[in-house]
Amino acid sequence: MKHEGLIVGLLVVTVVCSTAALALGIARLPRASRVVAATGTAQKSFVPDIAQLDLGVQTDAPTVQKAQQDNLATMNGVLATLKAAGAKSEDIQTSSFYINQNFDYSSGKSAKPTGWHVSNTVTVRVKPDLVSAVIDAASKAGANIFNSISFDISNREELKAGLMKDAMANARAKALGTLAGTTHSLGDIVSIAADWSGPSVVYAGPQGMGGGTGFVPVETGTNVLSVSVSISFELD
Repeated sequence: MKHEGLIVGLLVVTVVCSTAALALGIARLPRASRVVAATGTAQKSFVPDIAQLDLGVQTDAPTVQKAQQDNLATMNGVLATLKAAGAKSEDIQTSSFYINQNFDYSSGKSAKPTGWHVSNTVTVRVKPDLVSAVIDAASKAGANIFNSISFDISNREELKAGLMKDAMANARAKALGTLAGTTHSLGDIVSIAADWSGPSVVYAGPQGMGGGTGFVPVETGTNVLSVSVSISFELD
C-alpha cells in the first residue's frame, strides 16, 4: 500500500535524524544547558584595627519606675566612663532595651510578681588596644552585662573586592582546566554564588568579662577573611 510505504519512509527518516542528533551529542543541546561549573576560593589574613563590644547595665527593683531610674543613673555613668576611656560618641549605639516584670514560680502555684527588670545595652566601637581599658572602666562604673567582642578591619569592603576578584579568577582557571584537550572554550557566566567566612566573635562566659580588679587581657590575634565562589560558565 502507498500509505504503508509512506509510513515506513517517515520512520526511516526519523531514525536517521535521531541517530545523527545523538552522534552530535552536546552540540545539539540547547545553549543554556551547555555549561561547566567550578568553585574558586581566596583568603587573606589581617590584623584587626577595629573592636566592637556589646555591654550594658541590668537593674532590678520593686517598681518599674525605680528599676528604670537605677538603670538610667548607672548607664549614664557607664557612658561617661566609656568616653573618658577613649570611645567616641559616634561609635556608641544602643543595641537593646528591655523592661520585664519578674515573677516567682517557686510556690508551684500561680506566678507571684516580685518586681521589675530593666536591661540596657550598647554597642561600642574602639581601637583594639583600648578594649581592656574600656571593659575595666565600664565594669567599675557599674556595667554588669558583657555579651561579646568582635574584631574587624576598617577597609573590609576593599579587602572583599580584592578577594572576590581572586576567587573568580581561581574558578575560571579551574573551569579552563576541565576543558583541557577539548575544542570548547568558556563563554558568559550563567550563575554565580559567593559564600563568605569572616572574623570570629568572642563571647563572654557565664560571669561576663568584667572584673573590676584590673585590666582584662584581650588579644586581637590575626583574623582571616575568606570567600568561596561557585560559577557556572556557558560553553562555546
